Amino acid sequence: MKLDAIIAAKRFVNEFHRDCQFALLAGSVSKGLATESSDLDIIVFYEDCPNTRESYVRYDWKIESFVHNHLSYKEYFAKEKQSGRPVLASMIKDGIVLKEHPVINSIKQVAVDYLNEGPESLTPEFIRLSRYFVYDLLDDFVDSKNDEEAMMTLNLLSIQVADFILRVNNQWTGRGKGLVRAFKEFDESFSERYFNTLDEYFRNGNKQPFVELVNEVYVPLGGQLFDGFKQ
Repeated sequence: MKLDAIIAAKRFVNEFHRDCQFALLAGSVSKGLATESSDLDIIVFYEDCPNTRESYVRYDWKIESFVHNHLSYKEYFAKEKQSGRPVLASMIKDGIVLKEHPVINSIKQVAVDYLNEGPESLTPEFIRLSRYFVYDLLDDFVDSKNDEEAMMTLNLLSIQVADFILRVNNQWTGRGKGLVRAFKEFDESFSERYFNTLDEYFRNGNKQPFVELVNEVYVPLGGQLFDGFKQ
């Protein structure tokens, strides 16, 4: 029988990182959103130890350990502020304590404050490039010769547009299911409209709702950019 997640995580820390300063169990399991295929995401802090990421299979669990020190986690925060995806910060904020240490609360507070600050704002240059490349893909989608081309283009385009909507509104974004959750948390009714436009194409082959939604997002920012574009 599969070990309880917290028991398995504590056993892992005891066997592989006995000398760590503290450890946290993060990810879907810590949020009560685990599925059959969920793994254990374990953050391990040392006073001074190289930053590594390692994967294991133990106790019938897939386990990923993220080893950090008191400098490396801040370096990751800086990278995430640029990318707009606060993976490590969210893991630290929501992580369940596996091994106690007095410094945990202060580091969790750093993560909370950092998340409240939000990501870096998009630059005018980033927005300009997005106007060009998104509409280039949108034209390919509208004029696609067959369903296979349309589906592949829409898959790429839908992720870029959803990510852009969040970033242009100074919101954190995500990848895969993280993007969906971030979108719904930002504006549930708008995200529902967004996914309905995708559903309308995949079910009925109707491209127009998605095209109209893209225009709704981009026209206030200047709309399609082609004439005079230079990179």
